[in-house]
Amino acid sequence: MTEDITRLVRFTSAGLDEVLTAKNQGLKGQITHIGAGTGRYNPDGSETALRNERQRVAIVDYEDLGDRQLRMAALFDGEDEYEIGEFGFYLASGTLLAVYSSAGKLLTYKAAAARVLQKFTLDISPLPADSVTIVVGNENLNVLLAEEIALLAAASIDNMSRHVDLMWRVRSLEAK
Repeated sequence: MTEDITRLVRFTSAGLDEVLTAKNQGLKGQITHIGAGTGRYNPDGSETALRNERQRVAIVDYEDLGDRQLRMAALFDGEDEYEIGEFGFYLASGTLLAVYSSAGKLLTYKAAAARVLQKFTLDISPLPADSVTIVVGNENLNVLLAEEIALLAAASIDNMSRHVDLMWRVRSLEAK
């Protein structure tokens, strides 16, 4: 399930400041990690950390959707078990760029020894143009292309099946 957080995310003052400073130096802020925590609150932009961060992971995939919309994915795994009520988006420096949380709302649940693949669509239009980029960690899962890959595989199998049928027809004609 893709979580569309377009209207629910709050960019932090510290994150905006770092992105603006980088832009003024001709650089881009690099979004590298997503954190998950148990806090459930309405962020106000003054946050410098999640209220109760339980896990922070590298981004495993991303796609630029255009119109300043970025789709990214994070894979939370391991033995920990916790309710997720907050997500944080972190810059390479460790600065919290944005927070997604809602007072009293459970966003998802991370069971022990389970893997939670969480996808987000992040609207970066409140940020200066060309001020951020996404850096995918080592474990690139290509999860955002899964549907396209499945369609290509199905087409390849269908094509191969037709070739095998054709081969058997040619063999039967040659045998006559």
